[in-house]
Amino acid sequence: MKFTLSWLKAHLDTDASLTEITDRLTMLGLELEGVEDRAAAFKPFRIAHVVEAVQHPNADRLRVCKVDAGDGVVQVVCGAPNARTGMKGVFAPSGTHIPGTGIDLKKGVIRGEESNGMLLSERELGLSDDHEGIIDLPADAPTGANWAEWAGLDDPVIDVAITPNRGDCLGVRGIARDLAAAGVGTLKPLDTSPVAGTFQSPLKWRIDLPSGREHLAPIVAGRYFRGVRNGPSPKWMQDRLRAVGLRPISALVDITNYVMLDLGRPLHAYDPAKVTGDLVIRLARPGEKYLALNGREYAFDEDMLVIGDDHGPDDLAGVMGGERSGVSDETTDMFLEVAIFDPTSVAATGRKLGLQSDARYRFERGLDQTSPFWGAEVATRLVQEICGGEASELVVAGTEPDWRRQIPLRHSRIAGLCGVEVPEDEARRILGVLGFEVSGAGEATSVTPPPWRGDIDGEADLVEEVVRVFGYDEIRPVSLERDGSVPHPALTPEQNRRRLAKRALAGRGLIEAVTFSFLPAKHAALFGGVGAERTLVNPISADLDVMRPAILPNLLAAAARNANQGYPDLALFEVGPEYAGDRPEDQAWVAAGLRHGRTGPRDVRKADRAVDVFDAKADAVELLEALEAPTANLQVTTDAPSWYHPGRSGCLRLGPKVLARFGELHPRILEAFDLRGPAVAFEVLLDVVPMPKRKGPQKPLLERIPFQALVRDFAFVVAEDVPADKVARAAAGADKALIDGVRVFDEYRGKGLPEDSKSIAIEVTLQPRTATLTDEQIEAVARKIVEAVGKHTGGTLRG
Repeated sequence: MKFTLSWLKAHLDTDASLTEITDRLTMLGLELEGVEDRAAAFKPFRIAHVVEAVQHPNADRLRVCKVDAGDGVVQVVCGAPNARTGMKGVFAPSGTHIPGTGIDLKKGVIRGEESNGMLLSERELGLSDDHEGIIDLPADAPTGANWAEWAGLDDPVIDVAITPNRGDCLGVRGIARDLAAAGVGTLKPLDTSPVAGTFQSPLKWRIDLPSGREHLAPIVAGRYFRGVRNGPSPKWMQDRLRAVGLRPISALVDITNYVMLDLGRPLHAYDPAKVTGDLVIRLARPGEKYLALNGREYAFDEDMLVIGDDHGPDDLAGVMGGERSGVSDETTDMFLEVAIFDPTSVAATGRKLGLQSDARYRFERGLDQTSPFWGAEVATRLVQEICGGEASELVVAGTEPDWRRQIPLRHSRIAGLCGVEVPEDEARRILGVLGFEVSGAGEATSVTPPPWRGDIDGEADLVEEVVRVFGYDEIRPVSLERDGSVPHPALTPEQNRRRLAKRALAGRGLIEAVTFSFLPAKHAALFGGVGAERTLVNPISADLDVMRPAILPNLLAAAARNANQGYPDLALFEVGPEYAGDRPEDQAWVAAGLRHGRTGPRDVRKADRAVDVFDAKADAVELLEALEAPTANLQVTTDAPSWYHPGRSGCLRLGPKVLARFGELHPRILEAFDLRGPAVAFEVLLDVVPMPKRKGPQKPLLERIPFQALVRDFAFVVAEDVPADKVARAAAGADKALIDGVRVFDEYRGKGLPEDSKSIAIEVTLQPRTATLTDEQIEAVARKIVEAVGKHTGGTLRG
C-alpha cells in the first residue's frame, strides 16, 4: 500500500516527522517496506523557457533550441514534435541521470550542432509511458525553479505491507486511523452526509441470484449523473495517483481510483448511453465472455458473478469492469456502482481467470459493510466538484449485511494474555478511536466492532488491538522463576518420534524435503482421490487446490524437477502430515521416502546399480528399528496400495495393523509425473507404530559373552508361493534362547526341484551364553529348526 506524506496528512492532523510516522507504522503492524524520496531523484531538473526553436540544418526531424533554465541560455538539440519557441518545459543539464531511461546525459554534438542538455518527456522522467512529446508546462511556470517542488513531486512516498486481515488499511484513511489511535495525531472528519438527488435515476439495479446464494451480492447502490464533463482530473489528484504508480486517465476514472486508494472503497463507472435496460447482478451462463478493461477477453463459468444488461455480461463483479460500457472522453452521463461482493467468490473468480486488480485485492479481504452508502456520497461530491452535472437520488438493491456483533471483553485479559498493564481509560480510548463501540466497564465491558473490521472475532482479537496500539515495546521482559525443579520435556513422545525418524532416514543417505501440504487435484486422484472434504475453498494457487492424501506425489514432483535439471539419481524423504478428510482425526503423520535412478555414480568397479524394491524395504525396516518397533514380529503381505507395482511391493504388518508400505511405483504413476524408472518408495505410518513399552534406557545394555558364536546353513524346499521371510521367522522361533539371528542368502528354482517349488537357503547364527555347545546340542537345535520350518511352511530339508 503506497501513499504520500501529504496524502496521509489530508486525513491526519499531525506535526510528527516522517521518521516518527514510519517508525510507528511498523510498531502498529503495518510494516514499512520503504520510503521513496522523489525530491532527491528529481533535484537536478528545472523549469526552462525555450527562447528560440529553429529547424536543424542537417536533420528534418530535429530542432535546435535556445533554452534558459535560470542560469544563462544554452543550446539543446531536441527531436520532440511539440518543441517550439516560447514554450516552457523540464530541462536536464549535462551530467544528469535520466530516471526513465537509465542513461547519464553527456554534452555532445548531434548532426553537427552542439547539445548541452535535454528537454524531457514524461517517460524520460519515469512518470508514464507518454513519449509523444516533451512536457509542456503552463506559461506561468517560474523559469529556473526546481520542477519537482513546483509540480508537488517532492512529497515522500511511503510503502507499507498490509497483512491479509487488515483490509481496512488498504485505504489511506484506515492507516491514518491507526496512527491517530497510537497518538501520532488526530483523525480529521470525513464528510459522508447525503447529497440530495434532483431526479429519479433512469437506470435501476436488480440482483438475480439463486436461493441460498444471495450472500454473493447482498447489496448494491448506484447513482446517475447527467451533464458531466469528463476532462482531465485536477493536478492534485493526478499527482497523488502518479506517486503511487497509477496513470491518470480521465476525471471520472481517476475519481473511482482515487476513492479506492483514499478510502479503500472500489467503485465502477458506467456510461449509461452504452447500457440497454437495467443493470443485473447474476451468475454467468455457460459460454458467456466479455472484453475486460485490460483489453483481454475472458470466458466465464457458472460460478462466476457478473454484472450485465440486456446485451449480456460486461463486468466481472469485484474484479474488473468491461470495455464496452466504460466511460470515455465523450461521456456526458455516468452511472456509479458501489457494491458489496462475497470475498471468497471474488478470490475464486480472479484465480480461475488469472486476473488480478486493485479492486479484487480489496474485495477479497473484505470491505466496510456500510460503504455502499457513504462511498456513493463521497464519490458524488468529487464528481460534482470536478465534472459538474447533477446527481440522481440513490438507487439501492438488496439489504445491508448484518455486521453488528457484541464481543465481551474482560479488562484483566489484556494483562493475562499479553503481560502488559494498560489503564482501562486508555484501552477504551484506543478502541474508540479505532471505531469500536464500547459499553460497560471492567470485567463486564462489551465491544461492538466497526463495519470495516470483519477480522475481529473474539476477546483475544480485542486484546490484540489494544496492545498493538498501546505498544508491543511496552511489554517488559520477565525472568522465569527458578525453584530447582526439573522442567517437563519440551517435546511430546510423538514429536520426539518424528525427530528420530528424520535422523534415521538422513543417516541412510536420504535428503529431507519439505513440501506443501496441498497438491494438484490430478495428482491427488492417483493417491486416494480428491473428495470435497479435501478440496480447498481459497487455495494459494489454482494448481494447489487439494490437501494431500499422501506425501509421495510431492516427492515424485520434486524428483521429476531434479531429473529435468540433470539430476536423476536421488533419494528424498519427508516426515509430515497426510489428510484423509477435514476432521482433526483425519490427519496422520507419515515418514515417506523415494529413491530414483541408481544407487550412486558410475565407477570402474561397477558398484552402482538400479534401485529396487529391497532398498525401499530396507529403508522402512531400519526406520521401524530406529523407532524401536518389534520388527522381529513383522509379517510381509502383498496388499500394497494401487500406486505401487503389483508383485513388486508389500506391507509390513504387526498383527492386523499395517505399519509400513514399500515397493516399486506403478508405471502409470511414473508416467503421470513424466518420470522414467526405476523408482521405489516407502511409507511408514508413524501414528500406528507402537510406542516402546519399557522405561529407562532406549537401548538394551551391552552383554559381554565369552563364547564364540557359530553359524549353520540350511536349504529348504518350499512351495513357490511361500515367502522367504516366513521361512526365516519359523527358523528363528525354533529356539529363542540359542538362535541369535537368521538371514536368507539364496533362492533357487530349476533342475532337481519339483515343479512349482523353490529352494530357500538360510544362515542361522547360534550364540551360547553359559557354555560351549556340544555336537549333540547343535544337532538338537538343527532338528528343532527343520521341524519348525516344516510345521509353519511345509518345507523340507533339501537333500
